[in-house]
Amino acid sequence: MSFHRIESQDKAIKLLKGTLITKKIPNAFIFIGDPYIGKTSTAIAYAKSLNCLNLENDYDSCGICLSCTKIESGLHPDVKVLAPEKDIITVNNIREIEEFVSFQPLEGKYKVVIMKQANKMNQAAANAFLKTVEEPPLNTIIILICENMHTLPEPLVSRCFKVYFKPLSIDTIKKFIPDNPDKENLIRIVMGRPGLLISKDILKDTQWFAATLENVKERNKKSVWKDNEEIKWWIDFLCIFLRDSLVKILKNVEPLKQIDSDCCPILHLDFKLKKNITAEEILELYEELQSIRKNIDLNLNKSILWNYLVSRIHSLIASSSLNKQKL
Repeated sequence: MSFHRIESQDKAIKLLKGTLITKKIPNAFIFIGDPYIGKTSTAIAYAKSLNCLNLENDYDSCGICLSCTKIESGLHPDVKVLAPEKDIITVNNIREIEEFVSFQPLEGKYKVVIMKQANKMNQAAANAFLKTVEEPPLNTIIILICENMHTLPEPLVSRCFKVYFKPLSIDTIKKFIPDNPDKENLIRIVMGRPGLLISKDILKDTQWFAATLENVKERNKKSVWKDNEEIKWWIDFLCIFLRDSLVKILKNVEPLKQIDSDCCPILHLDFKLKKNITAEEILELYEELQSIRKNIDLNLNKSILWNYLVSRIHSLIASSSLNKQKL
């Protein structure tokens, strides 16, 4: 993956190329933005440009030299990609990085560490990593990738050059989806995150979400989530439902004219909100869900969160749905 193959992140790429042009390369970066929008691919592309043997005139990597091919395949001795193990990055992972950067580059100009989901560092790991960021070895570049910075210590964040990424446009997303009857629904479900099309079975997950709503109707006290990522994905689905419900209240949208006003046009759920629900009630829950989603990695208790959301959603469900469940 080179810069020219990354879609719709022109501002981020311009910033990164600027560091190559001026040769003022920060020792540490934070790539910030929603998951599945190209942050890791951009980090790999930057590592390639830093070490490319035949750097192009526009400061993009050639993609075919020995260095580029090794980085692409994950075999370059000077580029390390770290991901959380069991949903957490520990002090042992940080020690592994410290050992890696303690040696001079073997083949490239720079040693590059790319930490995916850096917000999954526990407090001890973040504190240990702060020293590495404060005093990085010569020719070492650290790239932290995260959805938001709220869980990272402020001293760590303040020492990193921040690069922001944005969700992709609908027209760009269309390039990634072959024509099929569910194309329009898939575009709206991924919400600008094309990586979801590769990493998730969206249609199957839609069925999973629909099934979990039965637990909501029944006020089942057992959480339906396995981990934090599944909570975020579930909240994404619920926000899609609320968003469409809000649209139907606020204006008469042409594609929705032939659809029953109580059903969800994307997810096709047997799940209805009460008829007298107001836009304010929907917006309040939507904003609350977005706030919860941003703070999931602060180790929120899954059982307490589930029971709270069940209570909140239950108050907005149409009585007909509840009566049908009792029958």
